Amino acid sequence: MQVTSERAVQEIGRIPGSMMQAPDDSPIGIDFVGVAESHVLFFGRVKDFVHGELPHSLSDLTELGQCCELERWLKGVGASRFGQLRSFGRLHEAHAEFHLLASEVLAMIQAGSWIAAERMRKSELSQSLRRVLITITELNESINKQVWSVS
Repeated sequence: MQVTSERAVQEIGRIPGSMMQAPDDSPIGIDFVGVAESHVLFFGRVKDFVHGELPHSLSDLTELGQCCELERWLKGVGASRFGQLRSFGRLHEAHAEFHLLASEVLAMIQAGSWIAAERMRKSELSQSLRRVLITITELNESINKQVWSVS
C-alpha cells in the first residue's frame, strides 16, 4: 500500500481526511481503500499507455473499460443502502466522469493523438481522479457517521 500512497501523492496531491471502514458489525459491502488504490493504479496504467507502454493485446484495453468493483457497488448494494446520502451522488458522478475521461484518453491513444492524450491525462483525468478519491473519503465519512449514530 505504501507504493500506491506515494504514487497517489505524486500524481494528484494530498487528499484531505482518511478512509476507514465502518464497524465490523455493519459491513458496507466494499473496501474503499482497495477501490481507491485500484483507481490510482488504473490512472497509472493509462499513463503507461500514453507514454508508449502499449498493452500486449486488445483485451488489456478492453479490461480498462469494463465495469469496476466501485461501479458495481454504486449501482447495487451502495445505491440501496446509501443512495440517499449527498456524498453518494457526488461519488457516483465523479466516478462516471473519471471512466468517461479515461476512455477518451484511451481513444486518443488508439487514434495516435499522443500529445492530446497526455495533455488530457495530466489535467482533466488527474483532476477527475482527485475528485473520485475525495468523494470516496466524503462518502466513507458520511457512512461512518450514519453507522455510529445508529449504533
